[in-house]
Amino acid sequence: MKRSITTLSAVRMAVMALAATAVTTTVGAAGSAHAEFGYWLLYNRGVGMCATTQDDPNNGISGTARFAACNASDRRQWWLRATTGQDTIAYSTYEVNSRGQHRCIENASGGWGLAFLGICDQANYRQSFTIEYIIFPDHTGSEIYRAQVDDRKLSVPYAAGTSYVTIRNDFGNEDPRMQWDRLATP
Repeated sequence: MKRSITTLSAVRMAVMALAATAVTTTVGAAGSAHAEFGYWLLYNRGVGMCATTQDDPNNGISGTARFAACNASDRRQWWLRATTGQDTIAYSTYEVNSRGQHRCIENASGGWGLAFLGICDQANYRQSFTIEYIIFPDHTGSEIYRAQVDDRKLSVPYAAGTSYVTIRNDFGNEDPRMQWDRLATP
């Protein structure tokens, strides 16, 4: 009997290890899954630019998603849309930090309104967004990303001259500043 309990414990530990790997693969190890999962540029229709992780010398708050001219060859603009729940997704960077961790767009606490980049964690509800679709009369469409935590959406900078991707709720879905398209990467 003792041997079967030990075997059962070993099986449980293996299952838990596999489950942990699945979570990491879904959200945290996006770079290693490039051949299986497509990275996209996140293009905002309102500003005509793409979300990026590159620093902006004119804006000093680091660790946030920014806007830059779209460049499909710039891997700082590559994002993986990973499933985090039944109806939610997270956007993970292609790049990894010095510990090999990917960062995900996060609706930070404190009412900052900036799209911060936190270490991807499927259990972090601040990284979960739902997708809403806008269909235009010509049958084309766009997507809106609503933060699960407080009903705000990914959008454009609050102030002219800044490049921060923000999370806000002062524009309607029909406003192009709330609309995002996914553009292919090489």
